[in-house]
Amino acid sequence: MPRTKKTILGADGRVLGSRAETTRTRLLDATSKLLAEAGVLELRIVDITREVGSSPATFYQYFIDVDAAILALAEQATHDEAPLVSHLSTGWDGDDGLLRAEEFVDDYMRYWDDHSAVLRVRNLKAEEGNVAFREARSKANLLVIQAMSTMVEQAQHDGRLPSTIHPFVTATAMIAMIERLLPYRTEIARRGAPAEALRDTLAILLYRSLTGR
Repeated sequence: MPRTKKTILGADGRVLGSRAETTRTRLLDATSKLLAEAGVLELRIVDITREVGSSPATFYQYFIDVDAAILALAEQATHDEAPLVSHLSTGWDGDDGLLRAEEFVDDYMRYWDDHSAVLRVRNLKAEEGNVAFREARSKANLLVIQAMSTMVEQAQHDGRLPSTIHPFVTATAMIAMIERLLPYRTEIARRGAPAEALRDTLAILLYRSLTGR
């Protein structure tokens, strides 16, 4: 069954046509580019619209402010995160379990690199207490956390993990660990760790924590 195309709305709630959607996409692409280059503190609407050869008035047709554009980018990132669940849904109980964990980490690192600028801002604003960004972060991680929680529950059922640990808390801790470490890859390398050290370490920690193996 074909997936229903999501309705895109403008700042005033009107449904956007294909031409308007194209303009909105260009504004989001420019926001993402400038966010990566200059950071959120230097990001201004006039710079975004200048990047696409438009005016601030055009921006306000689609977003009420810069945060609204960043939240739209965060939603796109959430959509791109969903396929990562496929690495978890089949479990890591076979002889290739560690390999599956490594493949998950590889894909998560690629996902992070594709969206690193917006993910950093999303997490920063969420930690500062911004309700919209906290909701965006929670929504983004939920599918992966649920899949990891199921893996922990299975390991508890099989007696490989203690019943005293909580599956959801364990899964949340794994995501927090990954998101906390990935932005520090340059610093970790500067401390003398080989390029593959972070990936291998994360894979082993995930594998043991989620499967008890």
